[in-house]
Order: sequence, then structure tokens, then C-alpha cells
Amino acid sequence: MRLPSLALTVSFLVASGLVGSAHAADGACEAFEVYTPKHGSMSTLVRLVLPAGSGTELRKFPSQLNAIGYSASQNLLYGVSTRSRVVTLDRGGTAVDRGKVHGIGDATAGAISGSTLFLRDGPKLVSLNIDPASPAYLKVTRTKWLSWLAAVDDWDFGSDAMLYGVTSHGLVVSVDPLSGKVRVLGRPHALPFGTYGAVLMAPGRILYAINNRSNGKSRLYRIPLNALRSASEVASFPPADSTDAAGCLTPPPVAEPPAPPPPPVPPPPSSPRPAPPQPPASQPALPPSPPPPSSPAPPLSPPPVTPTPTTTRPPAQQVVQLPAPPPPAPPAYRPRKDPPPSAKPVAALKKPDTEKKRRWAVVTLVLLLGASAAAATVARHR
Repeated sequence: MRLPSLALTVSFLVASGLVGSAHAADGACEAFEVYTPKHGSMSTLVRLVLPAGSGTELRKFPSQLNAIGYSASQNLLYGVSTRSRVVTLDRGGTAVDRGKVHGIGDATAGAISGSTLFLRDGPKLVSLNIDPASPAYLKVTRTKWLSWLAAVDDWDFGSDAMLYGVTSHGLVVSVDPLSGKVRVLGRPHALPFGTYGAVLMAPGRILYAINNRSNGKSRLYRIPLNALRSASEVASFPPADSTDAAGCLTPPPVAEPPAPPPPPVPPPPSSPRPAPPQPPASQPALPPSPPPPSSPAPPLSPPPVTPTPTTTRPPAQQVVQLPAPPPPAPPAYRPRKDPPPSAKPVAALKKPDTEKKRRWAVVTLVLLLGASAAAATVARHR
């Protein structure tokens, strides 16, 4: 046990109805505290009862534990041990090492709102996701720089969703969990210099803070935020190099700013743009398909004129007493097969001219023979 006669004190508080009661008196609640007598030694989990400051030791741990926060929805404590490892504790003190978390160094202050553990890591305010159903579980989701380097070694949420703590100079400050802005509320005369490693917010806006080592002891102070000058020491314990506390009140949810919408995803280059809808079709109209290929139509031009040989008869000559012999039959016309389109009409007239000359020669010969025969006949009749 950390303090003498703890069993008797807890029995008295339970009988009086102060344990876990937020309405029995301002500043009355039950919380958890971890303390480490010397750096590198074992840490001890204590169930702490306020305002008396008495506690019951639950369990010791082989590594130093700090920056704890209490999740009411999971009924678990989350804390950061050495080498940036996250550890969870149930109400009985059973510890589970959740592994190393990247993005966290030497975290000293911790408080939980909703599914986020808000840590002070040097000059930074780090938001750690503790939602087991989230793909970002135990990952840093936000990092903000504190507006000034306030040496706050623990903090807790007030009813206004602001973080409250005490600096090493005894200044009571508030910290905006979203922007990291630090505001000084005042400096109570009862608070000495030193490291205030454990801070709790109790009903009635009563802030409790433990100074780890002051004049050879750890000292617990009760600080009414509405009357800072009335701050006073309420208990003292053996000195410790490290302390932290959580779980007195269920803090209100912190209104996280909405995440920016993701940039629009451009359509893939291969997909065509959809045409505007046309009733009644429900899909974009497709262009008509082209007709099947066919042989090109011939150009519209007059058909080639094939010269037809004409027979020009000589003018009829009247021969006395001799009938003209019948003209010879013209030779059979043999049409050309597919005459070339480039043939000239003049070349096609050479054959008719030759036939004409022949006929003239035959007619002339017949006339001569007829004249000779007629002359011979006349001579015989003389």
C-alpha cells in the first residue's frame, strides 16, 4: 500500500457514499494514478479517492508508465511506456502491451476524449487514435504545435472540452486540443515550483494536481478554477520522479473539424464520356453503325460510243438496157469485245474505208465487163 490506513479510509468513504459520486460534494470522485519512485524503476497503479487523496495499490509494472488517459466506452486506461510503446490497463490493473507507436517521442501528458488520446510530446500536441474498430487504430492522426512551450506534464478535460494543467512555474493554463493555443488562467500562491505530473478534473471545476517532489514529498493540491486564490494542499505522499492520473470524469466530446473532401478522381482515359440522357432510352445513344463495305459505284458518265461501220452507197447510175448488179452483201459485223475506252474514233474508221474501195473496184469491173458485152452484142447484130 502506498499510504497508511488506506483500507480504513476507503471503507469510510464507501460508507459515506463519496466514492464515485459526482454530486456528494464538489471535487469528490474516484480515479487512477500511476507513480514511479525513480526513473527506470517499476511503476505502480493506484486507485485514488478524492478529495481525501487516499488510494489502494492495484499492481506494479516492470516498465515506467506515463501519459495515461481513461476511455469510459472501453473501460480501459491507455498510457505510454518507455520506448514509445502503448499499454492498456483494465480496472484491475491487467496490462496489455499494444506495441510501438510511430510519431510519439517522450510523451508526458495524456487525456482521452471520445476515441482520441491527446498527448503532450515536448512542444507538440499529438492526437492518437484509440478506436479498435478504426483502420487508424494506434496511429497519430493530428499534430499541432503548442502556442508556447508550456512545461505541462499532465492535463485533463474540463466540461468545456478544454485541457487544463499546471506548468512547472505553478501557472494554471488551458490548452485548446484542436489548435494547441495555450492560455494562462493565473498563478495561485499555494502552488510551488516543480513538476506537476498528475492532474485530474473533478466535479464543480475542481482541478487536482500532484507536485512530484517538493520539500522531499509529493504533494496533492486542490485548485478551484473559479477561485484560483483559494488553492490549497490536501495530501502528501512519498516523493516520486514520475506521476500521472486519469479517470475522474467522463469528458465531453471534442468537436473535430470535418476532414477535407478527397480530390475528384479523374475518369480513366480509356472510358468514353457518357452522352447526355435522351428519352426514352436510359443509356447514351450510340452513333449509327456504318453500312457494310461494298464495291464503289462507277461514276456517272455517258457510255462510250462504239463507232458502227456504215455503208455508204454510191449514187445510182442509170445504165441503158443493163440492170445494175446487186451489191455484194456487207461482211458480217464482228463487235469488238470491250473496246478500250482510250480508243480514238479515227482508228476505227480505217476498216470501213478499205471495204468501200473494194466495192468501188468491183462495181467498176462489172460495169466494164457489162459495157464490153453490150458493145460485142451490138457489133454482132450489125
